Amino acid sequence: MKKNAAPDKSIPQIDKKYVRLIEELSKSEQEKAVILDAMTELVLFLDTDLRVIWANKAMREAFNIKPGQLNGKHCYQALHNRSRACSICPAERTLKTDAPQEVVDISSYKKNWVLRSYPVWNEKGALSGVVEIVTDITERRRAEEAMRQSEQKYRELFENANDMIFILDFAGQILSCNTAAARTYGYEPERMPGLNMANLLDKSYLPVVRKLFRKKRGELDVPNPMEFLTHTRTGEAVWVEVNTRGIKEKGKLIAIHGIARNITERKRMEEALKKREQELEEKSRNLEDANTALRVLLKRREDDKAELEEKVICNVRELVLPYIENLKMTPINSHQLNQLKILERNTSEIISPFLRTLSTKYPNLTPMEIKIINFIREGRTTKEMAELLNASARTVEVHRDNIRKKLGLRNRKANLKSHLMAL
Repeated sequence: MKKNAAPDKSIPQIDKKYVRLIEELSKSEQEKAVILDAMTELVLFLDTDLRVIWANKAMREAFNIKPGQLNGKHCYQALHNRSRACSICPAERTLKTDAPQEVVDISSYKKNWVLRSYPVWNEKGALSGVVEIVTDITERRRAEEAMRQSEQKYRELFENANDMIFILDFAGQILSCNTAAARTYGYEPERMPGLNMANLLDKSYLPVVRKLFRKKRGELDVPNPMEFLTHTRTGEAVWVEVNTRGIKEKGKLIAIHGIARNITERKRMEEALKKREQELEEKSRNLEDANTALRVLLKRREDDKAELEEKVICNVRELVLPYIENLKMTPINSHQLNQLKILERNTSEIISPFLRTLSTKYPNLTPMEIKIINFIREGRTTKEMAELLNASARTVEVHRDNIRKKLGLRNRKANLKSHLMAL
């Protein structure tokens, strides 16, 4: 061995390497701490005795613990104030099985959790600890429950709706439909999916629907609502009013969603109403024809009446008036002569235009009132009229008052004789 051996210059070099390695390890630990502290999940690093080696920021904040306060303590005691590990502890199961574990906890701290544990091995391959990661899934569970309830409500509405609800592809095949659709067409609900609309639509509407389907491939451009005639499984006619819209996925039209209402009863009522209108039109035409025929008959009746009046007037002039003139030349007393003059005058009135005008203009005059009108035109007094009619003067006055009323002179200061003479 040499006494004056030169000093080993490699020692300082080795120290520097250790220092650099320590610095790199420290930096690596800091980076891992930064990464783990940035996680929203709760992270624990436990040894094989379930003592805490390290806890991230989320874990500390969840239990209001300062950094390092958990280190070296059993997790179950420090966090849950228990004397032994929890029955659902995944870390304990990992220590027993050397395998990752997952547990769903729905009762602790009024929240829902997913607890996962992973084994940690040292460089010799021995189990040296466990990493436990705890995820709060409360909000996710609430969202899932809300979604489930929403889907359940939609399903109930879908199945219990009175209207038919369906989804079709562009070949007309039914992808899904509700119970109302199956019930309407007489199929079992499970047999409707896969059935083509061609099996339900009336043949006359198939070209129309196929044309609409071709138009829909790019974008929905269909008038709503539309009416179609369809048939049940047994061939019974069912009219439906359909509203449709497109179903898109990633901007591409993939299917057709439709709601159809059974309007068969309404169509029957419309058809019955249309038939009734046609019947009324036919009756109206028949009534118009009848009215035309009646007008012809009335015209003929008026012509016959005029012809008859002419014959009566002619007969009275030729067969009655000459004999009255002859009677006037025979010896008769004054009373008989007076009655004969009245007969002559009344006969002349029958064939005169005045009586026809009076009867036409005032058809509600009674025979007695017409007699009194004739006396008034002759200028006779009430007393004279009463004697000739064998009635009281009061009765004559009542008839005069009725005549004024029927002629529209009751509340007017007009002379009755002058009015009658002007007719």
